[in-house]
Amino acid sequence: MHDLVATLPSNVVIDIFRKLPLDNIARCMLVSKLWFYSIARWNVLWSTVDRSTWLYAQPEQHHLNVQPGAFFDFADVLSIDMLTELNGFMRQPYKRLLRDQELWSMVRQAGPALKRLALDFELKITETGLHALLHFGCVNIRHLDIRANGNICTSTINAIIAQAGLHLETVVLVAVGVGNAVVKQLLLHAPGLKNLDLSYSLDLTFDAFPPIDGTEHDQQITYDDATKWESDIVWDSDSLGLVRHPGNPNGQIALPKLEELQLRQCCEIDDTAVSRIVSIFGGSLRSLDVRKTHVSIQGLQEILCSARQCGFKAVEPVQSNLPGNKPTCATLALQQLKMQNVDFISNANVFDVGMARNPNLAPWTVPEFTRMTPHLTSIHIGGHNSYITDYFVDQLAQGLRGLLRINILECELLSDRALASLAIFCPKLEAADISKCSRFSDMGVVELVQSCRGLKYLDISRLAVTDNSLTVIGNTQRELEVLLMSGCPRITSAGVMAVMEGSDGLGCQFTLRRLAFNDCANVDKDTYEWCKRRLNPDAQLAQV
Repeated sequence: MHDLVATLPSNVVIDIFRKLPLDNIARCMLVSKLWFYSIARWNVLWSTVDRSTWLYAQPEQHHLNVQPGAFFDFADVLSIDMLTELNGFMRQPYKRLLRDQELWSMVRQAGPALKRLALDFELKITETGLHALLHFGCVNIRHLDIRANGNICTSTINAIIAQAGLHLETVVLVAVGVGNAVVKQLLLHAPGLKNLDLSYSLDLTFDAFPPIDGTEHDQQITYDDATKWESDIVWDSDSLGLVRHPGNPNGQIALPKLEELQLRQCCEIDDTAVSRIVSIFGGSLRSLDVRKTHVSIQGLQEILCSARQCGFKAVEPVQSNLPGNKPTCATLALQQLKMQNVDFISNANVFDVGMARNPNLAPWTVPEFTRMTPHLTSIHIGGHNSYITDYFVDQLAQGLRGLLRINILECELLSDRALASLAIFCPKLEAADISKCSRFSDMGVVELVQSCRGLKYLDISRLAVTDNSLTVIGNTQRELEVLLMSGCPRITSAGVMAVMEGSDGLGCQFTLRRLAFNDCANVDKDTYEWCKRRLNPDAQLAQV
């Protein structure tokens, strides 16, 4: 048999090897000396070091069960959600943890050809391993992804950003302990940055973003002895003098046109941060995630005021939602806004929605907000709060008629009227999470699914619905991919079968990729087996 590496042209062999993951390429180097030296010479094969997909199949006894504090020095400040996410990841087929010397070997092979580095939950990698990026001149990195690692100091991350920032497009630093200085470094040295994820960065405050008026706050934010740190004001007058922003249009350094910003569980991010973010990135930012932060309902008003201050224009709903109609004036680019489980108990002067009034705040209305965000297609405002009412959702739906995704879970004040408003004004909905709203009934759910026939994701968990809702879902939804109805005490096995087959024998069985009806007292295990036989083999079905 002919040696493929010796007989085929190099470009053909490289194209073949590029389809293999790095661990398989490393094994191929053991075939012969020719293969070893050839593969080592083709550094383009090592341009992607993505440990997020390296899972090694091992026997069940090798599965890891990570307990809080087992590997993290900073586990005492990590949220339960982050630890849950870590547990779910580590319970996948056993993944051998990467060490510093192995990372050095990979980076040495790639050199300047390295374009993507993803180190997810690599708990044994330290700043010594990341120094390989500096040592071997990895200046062309476009995607940098580091998650759940407390062994890396800020100075190392800053040095990598300073060296490779010119080409960086995506930066993910989740639960790494970054602070305001890292964000400043990114904004100054990564002009092409488009996606930034700083979730679970507990030290991050509004001071990470330059002030909108060109002046810096003199107030130092001092926290209690439990946290033992003070907010560092990183945007001094010298920095602001160089940066081009609304307060300094003649600055020499243009800030990146960020398209996606995730600040989930950044505990110190508040309404002031939202105001600065919209002022800086309003013309390009499409997705903002501030779930589980200190952002309040007043954050919507901050978006409105910042947009006005920066010259963005309001657009009437009919102007932006009719097919073929696009706003001609400068409008906010925001398409996704995630404010789930934020602090909605702050006073806010929102007219006509029954909220408390604060004389120190400017009055505003929900229609004003929707006219200023005509491109908004996804909004997450669910969570325990007492201010999201039927009228609030009604005003939101009337202004955002192009809405595709909405999350209003655990909104105790909402009733079927809110679902009726969504059904009337937002028939294009593709995803709806309406779970844990105790006042929703069959009437509202039926009206919603009859109007929104293009739903792909629907979560009705913990609702007091009956088989009537499930029958309508089975008869109307032909594109539904995910249906979650766990903890619905009134649904029965007949209702689950009606979802699967419908009255015409089609139902949702051919499109569903995920189905959950666990914790439903009137659904037996035989129904689980019945559904398992009819769903696609790769579909996920929750255990009863």
